Amino acid sequence: MELSTSMELKSISSRFQSEADCIEAIIAMKWPNGFVCPRCAYTESTRLSTRHIPLFECGRCSYQASPLVGTIFERTHLPLVKWFQALELFLLPDGISALRLSQVIQVTYKTAWLMLHKIRHTLGECEAKVLLSGEVKVSRDQYGTDTRRFHPACQPYATAVVTGCTVTETGEPERVKIQLIPHKRGGGEQQADRSDLEAFINKYVDRQHTSTKRWFPFVYRMYLPLRRVVRQARDSIRRTYVALGITHLQAYLNEYTVRRYLRMTCSEEEIRQNLLQMCLSIPAIPYRQLIAHGLNARQLKPFLAAVA
Repeated sequence: MELSTSMELKSISSRFQSEADCIEAIIAMKWPNGFVCPRCAYTESTRLSTRHIPLFECGRCSYQASPLVGTIFERTHLPLVKWFQALELFLLPDGISALRLSQVIQVTYKTAWLMLHKIRHTLGECEAKVLLSGEVKVSRDQYGTDTRRFHPACQPYATAVVTGCTVTETGEPERVKIQLIPHKRGGGEQQADRSDLEAFINKYVDRQHTSTKRWFPFVYRMYLPLRRVVRQARDSIRRTYVALGITHLQAYLNEYTVRRYLRMTCSEEEIRQNLLQMCLSIPAIPYRQLIAHGLNARQLKPFLAAVA
């Protein structure tokens, strides 16, 4: 990790050395064909550069638009250079922990943790809009099983999941979705059932443009290529984050599957552009909303100390 992070950071630093470099990249991505007023759709504007972040004043309605509004960067107090560094390091093959990110870009642990979770939230929101279509496989599995323990009763941390994927011409899973069933945890009979599988299909599969219709009873037989992806996700997450609770595990799984898909289908530059595009399309999740999943202020401190 030490070597790879330094190499990746050197690459991003050579391309985005200043706030101006970052803001111009954001403007070019947000308005690729020139400014469009978000209020009246007029295309002529005046650029106001007296502020740190430039504003664009509409030539018709005089609305002043910031390129950061509605993005992950809105209301940030951090330099955009640090955000761009975080985005680059986020794309490392196994990601990056909040502790390591805080050391590399020189921010507090809490800030690094929040940055990474805002990026994960963006990925999750974007991925939820993409339905599986074409040849689709759906299966059930358990995440977090201990391969050293063979008896189902000895798997207290295994969590039921429903998995689905599109398939390449060679039969390899391409776009993968892994959905946790968090209330079904532990060994034994804690498996996804027919209703869980149907709920997954209704939410994530485009029935009108899907060639594979044999979800049942096929889904009750493990689709081995998908099972391998679940194991690879577990191993990747463990390498970087060591141990995670159930609270934010879905976000880490989304991170893994989106990164895996981008690396399968895009060049390095296309991966960067796709990630930035996602970060510009989803507003930043507020801090209180992010930590509201079963946590109160008293619980937050030990929780932050336990997660990556």
